[in-house]
Amino acid sequence: MPDVRDSFRNVAANYAKSTFHASTIRLQEVLDLARPKPGDLALDVATGTGNTAFALAPRVRRVVGLDLTREMLNEARRIAAERQIVNVDWVIGDALHLPFQDDTFDLYAVRAAPHHFVDVDQFMAEAYRVLKPNHDAAFIDCSPPLPARDVLHDVETRRDPSHVLSLTLDEWVGKLQRAGFQVDRAEARELDWNYEEWMGNMAVAPALSAELAGLIESAEGDAHAQLHPERREGKLWHAYWHALIRAHKPSSR
Repeated sequence: MPDVRDSFRNVAANYAKSTFHASTIRLQEVLDLARPKPGDLALDVATGTGNTAFALAPRVRRVVGLDLTREMLNEARRIAAERQIVNVDWVIGDALHLPFQDDTFDLYAVRAAPHHFVDVDQFMAEAYRVLKPNHDAAFIDCSPPLPARDVLHDVETRRDPSHVLSLTLDEWVGKLQRAGFQVDRAEARELDWNYEEWMGNMAVAPALSAELAGLIESAEGDAHAQLHPERREGKLWHAYWHALIRAHKPSSR
């Protein structure tokens, strides 16, 4: 399995300004889902360049932003200094082996990252472990319906070899429940997706980008109906989905 750090170390700056990752509308979704409180110690897993951590910071006591890729955290530190955000700590670490004690955090958040995790069950077990009982976790990740997922999976793995799998909403809910969580809210949100920018975030070569666009545009049957690709002024747009999930760790299992 390719190392996710190889995919992201050279494109960190792109994610600091990505429309999806940095959008105030998309970040408000996180806040609405996570419902941060002023006294919270929050953990933002796979923080990347810190977009979610920065959204949480004014609303909590402190945020820990964790990521595997040093270059992403370096960009997050630069932005934090530029914006004078002082209540965020940056930690190099793996979502599957969190370097924290049990029952540490009041709030757990992860966004646009679990599709890179090689063991989703282990990631969820770790989320459950470090979250305090009677507290909430917010999970946001790409979550296409079947059969659109089959088409997008081919595109995703060639766009970014560290992509593992995007879970459907039902898969998310089932796995979280097996990990011990109570799922309080789960919905799939569809976006009108700018294909060119999506490829640009990972600096995909033009020839490969054109080839992958062809996979989306040539999708058939239900997959084509779900993706509904179209060209606008020569640029490809298509549907893309994310799961928005709030899960609760009960006071006792």
